[in-house]
Amino acid sequence: MSFEKFEEGDKVLFNNRKTPLTASKIEEERMLVKGPAGGEYEIYYDGDTQLVAKPGNRKYSSYCKELRNIGKWNKKEDEWVHSKSEASIKIEKKNNGFWTINSDKFEDELDNPMYGFTSKDSAVEEVEQFISKKPEG
Repeated sequence: MSFEKFEEGDKVLFNNRKTPLTASKIEEERMLVKGPAGGEYEIYYDGDTQLVAKPGNRKYSSYCKELRNIGKWNKKEDEWVHSKSEASIKIEKKNNGFWTINSDKFEDELDNPMYGFTSKDSAVEEVEQFISKKPEG
């Protein structure tokens, strides 16, 4: 068992976590990950079983299930594209001068005002809040 399919900097999720962690150090037998608030975890194998614990505290390990690389949202101009799912979200200017958010995958979930956003900054903020809740695209 190894962590060869992961690279440093990858965003990962496991168990029922909703906030992605970042792979900070990958070795043959273990992987260190960091959370957005600075928390650190060590993911390692005990035989065929994948476990997670605070670094140096394997005594209090728990099962690590469904460890996966979730990809990330990449921004290019006014469009965000997810590296794994290829889902995209785009900000576009409407004929009335306001801004709208469009997505093939998330159209029903987006919160667009009827006439659009009055400023592009407001639309960008809405997209960034939305994608923070959709880390796996």
